[in-house]
Amino acid sequence: MKIRGLDVEQLTSLYFDRIHRAALLMCGNAWDADDLAQEVFLIVANDPTKFEGRSSPYTYLYGILLNLERRLRRKRRMHQEKTEKLAQRQDTSAAAAAADVPVVSEEWKRSLWSVAAELPDGQRQAIVLRFGEELPYQEIADILGCPLGTVKSRIFHGLGTLRKLVAESPGQLREVPRELGDSRSDAI
Repeated sequence: MKIRGLDVEQLTSLYFDRIHRAALLMCGNAWDADDLAQEVFLIVANDPTKFEGRSSPYTYLYGILLNLERRLRRKRRMHQEKTEKLAQRQDTSAAAAAADVPVVSEEWKRSLWSVAAELPDGQRQAIVLRFGEELPYQEIADILGCPLGTVKSRIFHGLGTLRKLVAESPGQLREVPRELGDSRSDAI
Protein backbone atom coordinates (compact mmCIF):
# COMPACT_ATOMS: atom_id res chain seq x y z
CA MET A 1 0.00 0.00 0.00
CA LYS A 2 1.26 3.48 -0.83
CA ILE A 3 0.66 6.93 0.60
CA ARG A 4 0.58 9.57 -2.13
CA GLY A 5 2.56 7.24 -4.37
CA LEU A 6 5.20 6.52 -1.73
CA ASP A 7 5.67 3.18 -0.04
CA VAL A 8 6.57 2.99 3.65
CA GLU A 9 10.29 2.69 2.93
CA GLN A 10 10.24 5.85 0.81
CA LEU A 11 8.19 7.69 3.45
CA THR A 12 10.71 6.68 6.07
CA SER A 13 13.69 7.88 4.05
CA LEU A 14 11.95 11.19 3.24
CA TYR A 15 10.47 12.05 6.63
CA PHE A 16 12.28 10.11 9.36
CA ASP A 17 14.81 12.84 10.14
CA ARG A 18 12.13 15.54 10.42
CA ILE A 19 9.90 13.36 12.59
CA HIS A 20 12.86 12.38 14.77
CA ARG A 21 13.93 16.02 15.19
CA ALA A 22 10.39 17.01 16.17
CA ALA A 23 10.22 14.11 18.64
CA LEU A 24 13.54 15.19 20.14
CA LEU A 25 12.31 18.74 20.61
CA MET A 26 9.06 17.52 22.14
CA CYS A 27 10.39 15.03 24.65
CA GLY A 28 13.88 16.38 25.27
CA ASN A 29 15.90 13.18 25.12
CA ALA A 30 17.31 11.10 22.30
CA TRP A 31 16.12 7.71 23.59
CA ASP A 32 12.47 8.68 23.71
CA ALA A 33 12.81 10.50 20.38
CA ASP A 34 14.24 7.35 18.78
CA ASP A 35 11.40 5.25 20.13
CA LEU A 36 8.68 7.72 19.13
CA ALA A 37 10.01 8.23 15.60
CA GLN A 38 10.33 4.50 15.02
CA GLU A 39 6.87 3.86 16.40
CA VAL A 40 5.38 6.45 14.01
CA PHE A 41 6.67 4.53 11.02
CA LEU A 42 5.72 1.16 12.50
CA ILE A 43 2.14 2.37 12.82
CA VAL A 44 2.13 3.49 9.20
CA ALA A 45 3.74 0.22 8.06
CA ASN A 46 1.17 -1.85 9.94
CA ASP A 47 -1.83 -0.02 8.52
CA PRO A 48 -1.10 2.43 5.68
CA THR A 49 -4.79 2.44 4.72
CA LYS A 50 -5.56 4.82 7.62
CA PHE A 51 -4.07 7.70 5.64
CA GLU A 52 -7.11 9.38 4.10
CA GLY A 53 -5.24 11.81 1.87
CA ARG A 54 -6.76 14.97 3.37
CA SER A 55 -3.33 16.27 4.36
CA SER A 56 0.30 15.98 3.37
CA PRO A 57 2.14 12.82 4.43
CA TYR A 58 4.24 14.87 6.87
CA THR A 59 1.14 16.32 8.52
CA TYR A 60 -0.26 12.80 8.88
CA LEU A 61 3.01 11.47 10.34
CA TYR A 62 3.28 14.44 12.69
CA GLY A 63 -0.26 13.82 13.91
CA ILE A 64 0.71 10.26 14.79
CA LEU A 65 3.78 11.61 16.59
CA LEU A 66 1.66 14.04 18.63
CA ASN A 67 -0.65 11.25 19.74
CA LEU A 68 2.24 8.97 20.69
CA GLU A 69 4.00 11.75 22.60
CA ARG A 70 0.79 12.63 24.50
CA ARG A 71 0.38 8.97 25.41
CA LEU A 72 3.99 8.81 26.63
CA ARG A 73 3.57 11.94 28.79
CA ARG A 74 0.31 10.63 30.23
CA LYS A 75 1.92 7.28 31.02
CA ARG A 76 4.87 8.98 32.71
CA ARG A 77 2.59 11.29 34.68
CA MET A 78 0.57 8.32 35.93
CA HIS A 79 3.77 6.47 36.84
CA GLN A 80 5.09 9.52 38.66
CA GLU A 81 1.82 9.91 40.59
CA LYS A 82 1.92 6.26 41.63
CA THR A 83 5.54 6.61 42.69
CA GLU A 84 4.73 9.71 44.73
CA LYS A 85 1.82 7.98 46.46
CA LEU A 86 4.02 5.01 47.28
CA ALA A 87 6.71 7.31 48.65
CA GLN A 88 4.15 9.10 50.83
CA ARG A 89 2.82 5.81 52.18
CA GLN A 90 6.28 4.56 52.99
CA ASP A 91 7.26 8.00 54.32
CA THR A 92 10.86 7.68 53.28
CA SER A 93 12.99 10.70 52.66
CA ALA A 94 15.07 8.76 50.14
CA ALA A 95 12.07 8.32 47.85
CA ALA A 96 11.25 12.03 48.09
CA ALA A 97 14.81 12.93 47.14
CA ALA A 98 14.60 10.77 44.01
CA ALA A 99 12.37 13.28 42.19
CA ASP A 100 13.28 13.99 38.60
CA VAL A 101 15.91 16.71 38.30
CA PRO A 102 16.34 18.12 34.81
CA VAL A 103 19.85 17.73 33.45
CA VAL A 104 21.13 21.10 32.29
CA SER A 105 22.95 20.88 28.98
CA GLU A 106 25.95 22.98 28.05
CA GLU A 107 24.25 24.33 24.94
CA TRP A 108 21.79 27.16 25.46
CA LYS A 109 19.27 25.93 22.89
CA ARG A 110 19.18 22.43 24.30
CA SER A 111 18.60 23.93 27.73
CA LEU A 112 15.84 26.10 26.35
CA TRP A 113 14.09 23.14 24.73
CA SER A 114 14.28 21.20 27.97
CA VAL A 115 12.55 24.11 29.72
CA ALA A 116 10.04 24.28 26.87
CA ALA A 117 9.08 20.69 27.64
CA GLU A 118 7.42 22.05 30.80
CA LEU A 119 4.93 24.11 28.81
CA PRO A 120 1.31 22.98 28.59
CA ASP A 121 0.76 20.54 25.70
CA GLY A 122 -0.93 22.98 23.30
CA GLN A 123 1.66 25.71 23.78
CA ARG A 124 4.59 23.30 23.60
CA GLN A 125 3.32 21.64 20.43
CA ALA A 126 2.73 24.98 18.70
CA ILE A 127 6.17 26.27 19.70
CA VAL A 128 7.92 23.07 18.58
CA LEU A 129 6.18 23.22 15.20
CA ARG A 130 6.83 26.94 14.71
CA PHE A 131 10.39 27.26 15.95
CA GLY A 132 11.71 23.70 15.89
CA GLU A 133 10.17 22.68 12.59
CA GLU A 134 9.86 26.25 11.21
CA LEU A 135 6.38 25.59 9.85
CA PRO A 136 4.04 28.40 8.81
CA TYR A 137 1.14 29.18 11.13
CA GLN A 138 -1.49 27.77 8.78
CA GLU A 139 0.26 24.40 8.52
CA ILE A 140 0.53 24.30 12.31
CA ALA A 141 -3.21 24.93 12.51
CA ASP A 142 -3.83 22.07 10.07
CA ILE A 143 -1.59 19.69 12.02
CA LEU A 144 -3.08 20.56 15.41
CA GLY A 145 -6.63 20.71 14.04
CA CYS A 146 -7.40 24.14 15.48
CA PRO A 147 -8.06 27.64 14.10
CA LEU A 148 -5.19 29.90 13.03
CA GLY A 149 -5.96 32.37 15.83
CA THR A 150 -5.64 29.60 18.40
CA VAL A 151 -2.19 28.71 17.06
CA LYS A 152 -1.06 32.34 17.28
CA SER A 153 -2.46 32.62 20.80
CA ARG A 154 -0.76 29.42 21.94
CA ILE A 155 2.57 30.62 20.56
CA PHE A 156 2.20 34.07 22.14
CA HIS A 157 1.24 32.68 25.55
CA GLY A 158 3.77 29.86 25.26
CA LEU A 159 6.58 32.35 24.67
CA GLY A 160 5.40 34.36 27.68
CA THR A 161 5.36 31.26 29.86
CA LEU A 162 8.73 30.23 28.47
CA ARG A 163 10.18 33.62 29.45
CA LYS A 164 8.92 33.14 33.01
CA LEU A 165 10.36 29.63 33.17
CA VAL A 166 13.69 30.87 31.83
CA ALA A 167 13.76 33.68 34.41
CA GLU A 168 13.18 31.13 37.17
CA SER A 169 15.76 28.67 35.87
CA PRO A 170 19.27 28.53 37.27
CA GLY A 171 22.44 29.28 35.34
CA GLN A 172 22.90 30.15 31.71
CA LEU A 173 19.24 30.38 30.71
CA ARG A 174 18.66 33.57 32.68
CA GLU A 175 19.74 35.71 29.74
CA VAL A 176 17.61 35.25 26.66
CA PRO A 177 19.58 36.15 23.52
CA ARG A 178 18.26 39.35 21.92
CA GLU A 179 16.94 37.56 18.84
CA LEU A 180 14.77 35.42 21.10
CA GLY A 181 13.55 38.12 23.42
CA ASP A 182 10.69 39.61 21.35
CA SER A 183 7.49 37.56 21.24
CA ARG A 184 6.43 39.39 18.10
CA SER A 185 9.40 37.98 16.22
CA ASP A 186 9.38 34.66 14.44
CA ALA A 187 12.64 33.46 15.97
CA ILE A 188 13.26 31.27 18.98
